[in-house]
Amino acid sequence: MVYQSATTPTHTSNGAHTPVNGSSRSSQTGSGTGAGTGIGTGSGSALSHGHSKKLIIRRRSSRSSTAPVKSSVSSRSAISEYYPESVPEPMPSQSLSSKKLIQIMPEEAGGTAWQVEDEPFYHGFMSNNECKPLLTNPGDFLVRRAEIDGEMQYVITVLPENSNEITNFIIKKTRPKHLYYVYIYAFKTISDLIAYHSRMKKPLNNENVCIVKGIARSDWQLAHEQIERNKKLGEGAFGEVWEGTLNLGVFRGYIPVAIKTLHSGNISADERIKFLREANLMLKLSHPNIIKFYGVATLKDPIMIVMEFASGGSLLTRVQNTKRPPTDADKIRYCAGAASGLAYLETMQIIHRDIAARNCLLSADDEVKLSDFGLSLLGIKYRERSMKNVPIRWLSPETLKHGRFSSKTDVWSFGITIWEIYSSGQEPYAEIQDNKELRRGVIEQRVKICSPHGMPPMMQQIMFSCLTYDPKNRPTFQELNAKLSAARPSSSYFTLSSKIKGLFHF
Repeated sequence: MVYQSATTPTHTSNGAHTPVNGSSRSSQTGSGTGAGTGIGTGSGSALSHGHSKKLIIRRRSSRSSTAPVKSSVSSRSAISEYYPESVPEPMPSQSLSSKKLIQIMPEEAGGTAWQVEDEPFYHGFMSNNECKPLLTNPGDFLVRRAEIDGEMQYVITVLPENSNEITNFIIKKTRPKHLYYVYIYAFKTISDLIAYHSRMKKPLNNENVCIVKGIARSDWQLAHEQIERNKKLGEGAFGEVWEGTLNLGVFRGYIPVAIKTLHSGNISADERIKFLREANLMLKLSHPNIIKFYGVATLKDPIMIVMEFASGGSLLTRVQNTKRPPTDADKIRYCAGAASGLAYLETMQIIHRDIAARNCLLSADDEVKLSDFGLSLLGIKYRERSMKNVPIRWLSPETLKHGRFSSKTDVWSFGITIWEIYSSGQEPYAEIQDNKELRRGVIEQRVKICSPHGMPPMMQQIMFSCLTYDPKNRPTFQELNAKLSAARPSSSYFTLSSKIKGLFHF
C-alpha cells in the first residue's frame, strides 16, 4: 500500500486511487524538549510530530518475499555516569506532509519479532547520556523508550556517519492503520521497521542517516520475566522494596535478591533517571563490603533494580537488639567492614552522601554491606544547592553551611555511624529535635557528639578524628581502614564465637 500526499508525484504501481482521511502524526513545526531524555523537537526536525494532510491510499502489486535477515549485534557492558541531560541538536528533515508514506509488508520487511521488547537491540527506558558510550561506530543504533512532552515514545538512537554526536528519531504511528514509521516507509511492527531500514540501507531522513548494527543489551539489562517478587519489605514515595528471586538461566538457577521498584504512575523522566542513577553507580562496584548489583529491568513498567539480598537485615536493627546485643568484637567488625567498603569507594572517587547505620546491611555471615546509593555521586567534590530532604543529623558542618560534599564529608558521616553502633542505635543529637537549631549548633560548634557509655578508648579516638571540624584534619578512609583492620578480631575468633552464640540462642 502507498500512503501519499495529493500534491506529490506517485510511484509507478497498479490499482485505483481511494481517498481516505487520516493522520500520520508528523508536522512541519514543533517545540519543547523531552524531560530528562536528551530528545528535543524543533522546526523541521526528525523528531517533530503533529497532524498530517489528507492522504491518498494506493494499492500496488507486492514484491517477491525476502527471507528475514537478522542485523548483526554485539554486546556492550558499559553504562554512563549520571549527569543532567543535555538536549542534542535535532537533525533536519522534510515533513511527511510532502512525502509519500509507503507501507512495506511483513514478508518484505524481514522482521523477526512481533514485540519490540523481544529484540536484542531494545534497551527499554534509557537516558540520552547512557546511550552515548554504547554507540561507538557509524551506524550503531539501539531502540529505547523516552518521555517526550509527557508521553512515552519509542526512539531510535543512532551514531551517524562523520559525526561524534548521537541522533534521535521518534518512531511515529499512523492513526488509521496503526503503522510505525520514521521516514517514507511504514510497517506493522517496529521490528519490521528496523529490519527493513537496516537490511535495505534505507535512510531515516533526507540527510542519509542510516542504521547498520543494533547494539544488544548487556547481561545486567534484565527481562521482567527473570524476576519474581515474593514479599514486600517496604514502600516509599517513589517505589517499593521486595524480597524475591532472580532466574539466571538453566545452569545457574534461581538466587535470592532484593528488588527496588519504581512506581509506574505519574513518574517524570527526571525521576526515572534519578532512580536509575543508583544502578549506574553500582554497576561500577565490586567489593565484599558493598551490596552486589545484578541488574536493572527497564523494558517495561515497573522499572526494577535487582541486587544482592542481605538476609541479616539492617545494621541499625542489629545494634538496637537488646535481647541479643552485639559484642564489642561485633561492633569493631561492623566498623571495620564499613570502613573497608568506604575506602574502596574513596579509591573509585565516589561520594556516598548517605552513610548511616540504616544504610548498612548484614549478610548471612554477619558482614557489613554498604547499600543505598541513591544519593551517591561520581567525583571528588560536589556542591548541592538545594538541601531539602537530606539526613541532617549525619551531615558535616561544611555540608550544612555550604552544601559541600566530598570524601571528607563521608568521613564525618562515618563518625556518626560509629556513634550509632556504640549507642545501641540511638538517634544522633536526640536532645535537639528542631533541625534548624541543630544545624546552627553544629555549624557554630556549640553542639557536639559525646562518646557513648562503655565505648573503648581506641574507638573514641577514631570516632572523634572523623568528627574534626576542619575537613582537612580528618583522616582518609584508607587510614581508617588500616586502623580498624588491625583492630578487627580474627576470622577464626568470629567463627568460634558465632558457633557459641548459636548454641545458646533460641
